[in-house]
Amino acid sequence: MSFDSSRKKQEQAAPASSRTGKRSSQRAKRAIRATIDEYILDHRSQNHSPKTIEWHTLSLGNFAAFLQKQGVTSIEDIERVHVLSWLTHLSTEPGAKGKKLSERSVNGYARSMRAFCNWLEAEGYVQVAPSNHVKMPKVGKPLIRIIEFDEFERMLKACAPPHEFGPTTDCNAARNRAILWVLWDTGIRLAELCDLRLSNLDRDKGAIIVHGKGNKERRIALGRNALRALLLYIDRYRPDSKTLLELGNPNEDHVFLSEGGFALTRRGVDMLFQRIRKRADLPKGKRISPHIFRHTFAVRYLMLGGDIYTLQELLGHEDIATIKNYMHLNDTLVQEQKRKFSPGDNVPFKDSPSGRKHRTDFREPAKGKPRAGRGKKPQLDQ
Repeated sequence: MSFDSSRKKQEQAAPASSRTGKRSSQRAKRAIRATIDEYILDHRSQNHSPKTIEWHTLSLGNFAAFLQKQGVTSIEDIERVHVLSWLTHLSTEPGAKGKKLSERSVNGYARSMRAFCNWLEAEGYVQVAPSNHVKMPKVGKPLIRIIEFDEFERMLKACAPPHEFGPTTDCNAARNRAILWVLWDTGIRLAELCDLRLSNLDRDKGAIIVHGKGNKERRIALGRNALRALLLYIDRYRPDSKTLLELGNPNEDHVFLSEGGFALTRRGVDMLFQRIRKRADLPKGKRISPHIFRHTFAVRYLMLGGDIYTLQELLGHEDIATIKNYMHLNDTLVQEQKRKFSPGDNVPFKDSPSGRKHRTDFREPAKGKPRAGRGKKPQLDQ
């Protein structure tokens, strides 16, 4: 009797429940790629932002590709060692652009993976999340870089291209200045700026209604300068209904429009910032973006005495820990505040010396001969 016929008889002799259980166990294994697609679909059904969906798609696609190279194609076969190997791979190997990923990027990939693993456990697809007891990669807290006042002023002056004149140039310049002022004065996200509608402007109270992540609304009051720049663009330069009809977009309600009369996209704003940066001739290596404006707003707000809880509401953050990151202010500003409120310079001695001119420049050594002090012998002239 051959081996195959013997095995066949053994399978036939085995209880039907055993054979059924074996087949159902094989069918129970879920493909990683298909499960990731279901996870992304779950996010879409909850109306999560396109950026969140894009982030999870990229991160988990990288995770699935790595697991496939390891021979792991089903959810049930993912183990803790695979997760650790992937995190090590991200930290050491070059990314898609040929450069090593930053600590923040690796941490972002890891958080996406952990959310996916927790979802697997919550849905009952695995008994224990593969990321259980896996520590997330640490990220250092770099100093937050902000835009200085003189840089902002140069950007405002660079909103119009030099040596160009005409209605289109004036319209674009007014729009660009309004964008810079709104970002500086509110700290709203780029997506929130692009999605701003005319119906979101409360003229009576001088405020805008912003639709943030999860389509949550929040109201932000505008300062005088920002409100003036925004109303100037809307009332005098933004294309009216007749012009929009001629451009083939009569019902456009977005505040900031392109020259073609359509809503300004995130890509369009990024390109706008590149042009303004070049015209303003900012220092080499200086990063300028709508998100840097968001950082700048947060830092300036705290420096002017605003509290972190109000700032949390204005920025639309759910976690106060995110706001506390702004307490790590720009080092220059920190040192300026330290000297302004220095405890060492505010000691109310009764016999404090008067009439003496205090030094204000500490970069150069003190002029004149050092005087003899306690513990030092005066040097005699030879």
